[in-house]
Amino acid sequence: MNMIILLLSLLSPMLDVSPQKPDSTAVLAPQAQVVSSLLATRPTTYLDSFDSLAGVSLDTTQEELLQIKGTPLHIAQDPWLDCLEYQYEDMSAGVYAGQVTYVHVAPHQARLYGLLINGVKIEPEKDVLREVLGTPYFMAEDGDVYMRGNIALKIYRNPATGTWDGIDLFDGNSS
Repeated sequence: MNMIILLLSLLSPMLDVSPQKPDSTAVLAPQAQVVSSLLATRPTTYLDSFDSLAGVSLDTTQEELLQIKGTPLHIAQDPWLDCLEYQYEDMSAGVYAGQVTYVHVAPHQARLYGLLINGVKIEPEKDVLREVLGTPYFMAEDGDVYMRGNIALKIYRNPATGTWDGIDLFDGNSS
């Protein structure tokens, strides 16, 4: 019974139907709802470190990679680096001396499987990168580089169209 009385006392101001002067906060309420719904669709996480891309970090060993991702679809010699590239449906990882040296995600992989940086879903095609990653450390002809300590995240862009061509996580001291 006490709960019913408490509930009615809380709801009574809303149930009052007597004519009153319009409340200015009632006019602002719809605008506040619109703003809060817009904010809900925007990421609120600034990434102050780059721990992983597509669930794999740079300190992952070859054995751990196989435990996390399973058997790769294909293993190929990387044409640019002296390492093997383990190619999966959702990402690729460069492995040198038994350790992951880079992680790469192509646009088609991100569209199909999502793009996760530190477990946070990112959509590079939307205008949210500045909120999540901040200002690029370096802007190259082929993309934007973001640094967190020694770890780099590069978002490759097509120079002609500006659309993103891929994203890499790697040790910034190695390049």
